[in-house]
Amino acid sequence: MESTELFPKGEHWYCVRTKPKKERMAAANIASLHGLEVFCPQIRFRRKTVRGPVWFQEAMFPGYMFARFDMFEMKRAVSYAPGVMNIPVFNERYVAIPDTVIDSIRKDLNDEGTVDAGIPLEVGDETTILDGSMRGLKVKVIKVMAAEDRVGVLLEMLGTLVEAEFPADALEHRTKHRVTTEE
Repeated sequence: MESTELFPKGEHWYCVRTKPKKERMAAANIASLHGLEVFCPQIRFRRKTVRGPVWFQEAMFPGYMFARFDMFEMKRAVSYAPGVMNIPVFNERYVAIPDTVIDSIRKDLNDEGTVDAGIPLEVGDETTILDGSMRGLKVKVIKVMAAEDRVGVLLEMLGTLVEAEFPADALEHRTKHRVTTEE
């Protein structure tokens, strides 16, 4: 079987499967050992812990990262880099990822290569209640109490505007990242 049947010629982006929780390490190894362009987008989110809300940062695509290389020349080097498990094969072929897909993901990342899972609510935002008996009700944010992880909202009830407080995670947060595959 000829090499061109297995993968396209030239440098392309490829998905690289990493060991669990080793995406950044694998990307750093491939970049430093082989001088290849790598892309390992991260997602930042808040999670409640015993100590209170804490920011966490993890791979946007757990267990995967992206590298740009010539498959014919660098397949072995990338496959055996520390932290890498393999390069996925689909229908017995290595599939190149279009530059437009990588660019689409990159455009919503900040300078550190991360995106927030949910952009914090701000005064004046309109949002939706996600939990409880008022689920689905549209409200307007009038106060953000970050220390208590609560949000004051204005809602309409029986023709009257009423102020109420909700836990921040009971309200829909704005999202920033959308992947598009425009060609």
